[in-house]
Amino acid sequence: MSKSEKIKKIENIDVMDDAITINGTLLKFPLSYEEVKAVLGEARLNIDEKCGKHISYIYDELGIDFEGSPEYLSNLKKKKAFVDKDHIIIGMTLYVTGKKVYSFFDTQPKGCYKGDLTVLGERIDMENTWKEAGGYGYTPQGRNAEGKKEWLHMQTSIYTEDKKPLYDDKQILKDINITFKPERPKSKENYNIEMPEEECLVFDTFNFKLAVINELMYNQETLKPYFDIYDYMAFKKGHWNLETSNNVRAAVNYFKELPIPARLADLVTEINMDGDDDIYMNIAPEWDGEDERFDFNTLTEAELKQFKNLKKMLIFGNDKDAEKLRKVCDPLGIEVEPMGTIG
Repeated sequence: MSKSEKIKKIENIDVMDDAITINGTLLKFPLSYEEVKAVLGEARLNIDEKCGKHISYIYDELGIDFEGSPEYLSNLKKKKAFVDKDHIIIGMTLYVTGKKVYSFFDTQPKGCYKGDLTVLGERIDMENTWKEAGGYGYTPQGRNAEGKKEWLHMQTSIYTEDKKPLYDDKQILKDINITFKPERPKSKENYNIEMPEEECLVFDTFNFKLAVINELMYNQETLKPYFDIYDYMAFKKGHWNLETSNNVRAAVNYFKELPIPARLADLVTEINMDGDDDIYMNIAPEWDGEDERFDFNTLTEAELKQFKNLKKMLIFGNDKDAEKLRKVCDPLGIEVEPMGTIG
């Protein structure tokens, strides 16, 4: 399918482990609206502020709506399924019968879904369903790399109160909900800090160290281990509140103690600070980027001279902050710009 073509009639939707295909075109969850729009075109949007800023992306003629909310992002982070703030769609409903499916959302498409539905390429077998509230759920087991059975990350629920046939020729006969419910993969990281037998960088400014860690650990993935606050809590058998905009003290202490081999300094050519950076999301999982806790406007010549290839820094703050930094950065050939002037 070319970029200009949009699907106007759906012949088949196939549910996979963490994705669906629509007429053979892959859509991997979580989705962004742009990804859905590239396949199906513009949707009619409905935003329900009372229900967790729930957004329905409604395709009236196709009888489908996709469901998302910014409030899903926190859970996606916990499950290691977070992509970015645009990928908030985790479910979809096929409205087949014309009956009202949801009592709490007024988002039903005007038309009905008229197509086939398969799971892992096969039609649903009612013998393999189990009872759920309001209907039947169907989540077949696949096999992982070790050959063990495991549940799919896509759960398919069938809205029905009977066991009448699900299909008529190439048409599904029941209303269907498909929801992305990933399981968090187990971490194999060892978070015990050990001092390497080599020279390490020395920092006078902790927030600058955090910016360097973000570049090396999260952008380049050269500084190990890859720190994830949820994995770290499990590793430490902790019980911390991670649904918070406050700094998680255990994470702050970890990064304060973390040694960075001096040989990695040559890999740092730019620092581009952003409120969505992984380093900050792992220190304060719900931080909105609105305060100045991670800003810095002073650095020492000694810590900067360790980064001989560093040529540019985009920092939090304003022109006054940048001007203060330029006093030490300009002589070293490092350009400094504040985020407030970008855009």
